[in-house]
Amino acid sequence: MKRIRGLSSAAAAAALAFMLLPGSAMAQQKTVIHVSSIPIIDTAPLEAAKKEGYFAAEGLEVDTTPTAGGAVGIPALLAGQVQFASSNTISVAIAADKGLGIKLVSAGSDTGDNPPDLAALVAAPGSHIKSGKDLEGKRLAVNTRLNIIWLYANAWVQKTGGDPTKVTYVEVPFPQMIDAVKNGQVAAAFAIEPFLSAALAAKSVEFVGWPYNAVQKSIPVSGYVATDAYVKAHPDIVKRWVRAYDKGVDWVNAHMNTPAFAELVSGYTKMPVKLIQTLHLPPYRKTIEPERLNPQLDLMRQFHLISDKVTAATLLTDTAMHGVK
Repeated sequence: MKRIRGLSSAAAAAALAFMLLPGSAMAQQKTVIHVSSIPIIDTAPLEAAKKEGYFAAEGLEVDTTPTAGGAVGIPALLAGQVQFASSNTISVAIAADKGLGIKLVSAGSDTGDNPPDLAALVAAPGSHIKSGKDLEGKRLAVNTRLNIIWLYANAWVQKTGGDPTKVTYVEVPFPQMIDAVKNGQVAAAFAIEPFLSAALAAKSVEFVGWPYNAVQKSIPVSGYVATDAYVKAHPDIVKRWVRAYDKGVDWVNAHMNTPAFAELVSGYTKMPVKLIQTLHLPPYRKTIEPERLNPQLDLMRQFHLISDKVTAATLLTDTAMHGVK
């Protein structure tokens, strides 16, 4: 019996030693990361990084929660329900101005230097809406208020001769915007891909304008944010997140016009593969340079959304500006 007990103890010690080895399965248990994400074309690199195993290779298990917009994800981030949130740069700047302690840790989507963009203003066929002046006294759908869609809708209305204060902005989730126009609930909508191309192809709506490009070019539209506290407490996880996400960006840019990309996007947006293959998309970026963000912050000050204390330096972490080697 003594011999048997001795062998059992040795076996237990050996098993413990195995579990503690750096390369063992037990030592490489995944770190679960909860992410607030929007099921739109902008988040394709995130979905690619999940599907291609880039997060898994970094020891991360990513659990996504869909939201209607970037502004919605920030409260979940502050409550600790998620560790990262896909958000537009406008909502991030507003939150920073309020002292909520969040920063961009990785890039998201951009607009190009020339249209088509990822988003456009559309109206019902025969509405004769061509300018901001035509929208005065009417209802315009945006996904959420005080976000990037809302800001550039205001700026476009003003730039094309209208008074933004005379337009009623109605919050409508992106997937429902086209129906809201068709049903007469709103006169126009600031719609995004892939819903935009589907509606234009079906002639459910007519094109009005490209607000992003009309106001500014090469705009950082979105990125992924975390709280200052989380960034400081978990710098290694943040680096692993960025490294995996950036590989997703590379995958998307390399496969943008392939069936594999269309199938990826269709999987989480539920849009037809054939439609996605017709989209014209700008390349995704892995960094947000301060000089590209500054004009956007100036526009926000013009519309009294933020104070002078918010700068690109206060919003961007080193990983957002330079990535991770």
